[in-house]
Amino acid sequence: MNSQEDLVIDKRFKVNLNIKKDTAFKFLNTLPETYNFLDKVIPNAKKSSNVHFNCGKDVEATEHYFSVLNKVDAFKKGNDSLYIQIGTADGYSGYGLNLVISGNSYTSRYYKFSDMLAYDDKEPQHKTLYQNLVLDKAKYNLNDSIYGFISFKSRYIDERNDTLYVSAKGHFRGIVREGEF
Repeated sequence: MNSQEDLVIDKRFKVNLNIKKDTAFKFLNTLPETYNFLDKVIPNAKKSSNVHFNCGKDVEATEHYFSVLNKVDAFKKGNDSLYIQIGTADGYSGYGLNLVISGNSYTSRYYKFSDMLAYDDKEPQHKTLYQNLVLDKAKYNLNDSIYGFISFKSRYIDERNDTLYVSAKGHFRGIVREGEF
């Protein structure tokens, strides 16, 4: 392999039946959930994510920004697709990671948005450089609990043609709900 462009991306997730026993989830039990703008607040809900996002010109040199703000939403779409969103939004802007699981494979994509638009904004470009997803089981039904771990790196060229490198890493959990889309 000559460059990161030549990387082969693993598109199959792994199953670890014991992941929910990881100490990261015990730590999340000590923290209150974070809510996005207009989310319904659930009293005494526990934190759903400790996924840290790093974003910058050199992903290795950045710090863990806004990781305490992330939350997880999991939606079932059809009989075979599961959509997981790990991120945050405040009504004006947001960022995060979308995971789409179909069968025993998945795709991951970083996203960010803002209400600050310009007439010459371009469609963002995304190239996944690395992804590793571990879930507590292979199939999910509505109202199932989901526990997982994600490690992710990508190159993201934003709407103003700035190149950013994004990494995300950490544990997450949620309840699978019916898709609202």
